[in-house]
Amino acid sequence: MAQSSTSEIVDRLVQIGFSDQEARIYMTLVLIGPATAYELGKQARLAVPNTYNVMRSLTGKGAAHQVSGQPARYIAVPPQQFFDAMASKTTRLCQELAGKLNNLRQDANDEYVEMLSAPASLEKRILATIDDAVSQIVLKTTSPVPVRIHKALQAAAKRGVEILFVYYGEKPRLPSGAKIRLWPHEGNAADVGPDFFILCVDSRRALVRDPSGMNGAYSENLSFVHLAGVYLRHEIYLAEIMMRFEDEIESEFGPALYKLRGAYGMLPLQGAILSFAEMRQKRKR
Repeated sequence: MAQSSTSEIVDRLVQIGFSDQEARIYMTLVLIGPATAYELGKQARLAVPNTYNVMRSLTGKGAAHQVSGQPARYIAVPPQQFFDAMASKTTRLCQELAGKLNNLRQDANDEYVEMLSAPASLEKRILATIDDAVSQIVLKTTSPVPVRIHKALQAAAKRGVEILFVYYGEKPRLPSGAKIRLWPHEGNAADVGPDFFILCVDSRRALVRDPSGMNGAYSENLSFVHLAGVYLRHEIYLAEIMMRFEDEIESEFGPALYKLRGAYGMLPLQGAILSFAEMRQKRKR
């Protein structure tokens, strides 16, 4: 076996809890066993007294067995059998620990806002938040959404979660017949400002990601969740009103409500809003 391959196997064994010496001896035992401690130590370039200690440890882990012979010889438990048993035991222990630690945890998640500052961390938190949804997901974002988020929304819809989705861009492709309602942003899906991703789940947790996709915040804090939830519902109200009374509202406040935005907006009117307003006015001539 190539040196690079053996080194990789030793590294992987160390990653799952073997000591370096245990990893070297176990791999050697798989290669040459049955073998004596002396033979294993010589092959693995390990002092014989150390090899005896390692073999006691490996038999204790269930990775090796001692067989008859003078001197004693050892065989490796077949790797598939050993690692399947190890994986099953580890999974069971992790589940038990998670349950015990959850019982110990104080319900203090509503006291903080978690700052997220990397795309991978943000997507991971978005997926986990959607996966935790029990009854309702409300969100606003640009469509189409990333593939993994789209799949998470599909899975939520299939398990009966209501989805209220305000979108920029194209209409999201989500399962028909599910409890899903879609609204184009402001009734026409126009992208007229910074594209924040905003998510509120079960009125218990909320997440906001900035347009760069690099920074965001997650919280179960009641005030934070309330702000996100109320904002999203007002987006739904506005979309419903615009879809029903768009002509009357535009005649009073201008396309994309630019008169209101100019008077009360947090930012100066930007090119996207002005371009949209100009396009709407030309269309009506």
